[in-house]
Amino acid sequence: MPLDFTHPQEFSCFGTLHPDHLVAWSFGDPHVEWELTGLFSGPGAYTTVPLDAETDMHYHPGGQGAPNAVAQHLGARYGFDGLDVRGAVHFTGPSGETDRALGIAPDAFDVLYDRVKDICAALGVRTWCKLRPADTVSVRYTDLERGDVYCSMNSPHRVQYFRDLPADSKTLEFIPEARYLVCDDEETFIAYGTYQCRADRAPAGYWQRTGNQLLSA
Repeated sequence: MPLDFTHPQEFSCFGTLHPDHLVAWSFGDPHVEWELTGLFSGPGAYTTVPLDAETDMHYHPGGQGAPNAVAQHLGARYGFDGLDVRGAVHFTGPSGETDRALGIAPDAFDVLYDRVKDICAALGVRTWCKLRPADTVSVRYTDLERGDVYCSMNSPHRVQYFRDLPADSKTLEFIPEARYLVCDDEETFIAYGTYQCRADRAPAGYWQRTGNQLLSA
C-alpha cells in the first residue's frame, strides 16, 4: 500500500505477523479500509481479538499452520491467555464487529510495535520485514559463515574466517567484540555489530540460519 502524500501528517497502518517472525507493516491513507474476510483462506471464520480500544488482532482459529508464538504472547500481554494462534495474524484498527477495518492510528501503532519488539526480545527471536530484493536487511557479523559473500562498497568478498585483534589493539578498548573478517581475496575488515545488505545479496543460507526466510514482495 503506497503512502498517500496528500496527508503528510496523517497515516494508518496494517500489519501481518507470520509464525517465522516475518512482519509486514503497510502504511497508507488514514481512510483506507481492509476487507477482513479476504485475508484468510480455507474453511471456517476468522476470530478478532480486540487488544485495546484502538487495535484488533485477527487470526484463523483451528488452523493447521505453525504456532505463532509472538502473537500468543502478545495476546497474553493484553489479557488473552491461552490463545492457540497458528499461522499469520493481521493487525488493524477497531473493526467494530464488522468485516471491515481502518488501519491502526499512529500512536496506537507505536504502542503495538514496542510491545511486539519487547516480546521478541524476551523470546530471543528477531522479526524481519517483508522485503523487496532491492531493500536492505541488517546482517549480524555473527551470522556469517565460511563461504558466505560479504559485500563492501558494492564489491563482493567471500568469507574465509574470523581472526582476533591483537590484545593491545586500541579498537578493543572501544569495541570489545570486534574481530578481523578475513576474505579469500586477502581483504581484511574489522567486523562488529551489524551491516546493511541488499535482501537479494544476503549470505547464502542466511535466512535459514536465522530462522527466517525471504518472502516475495
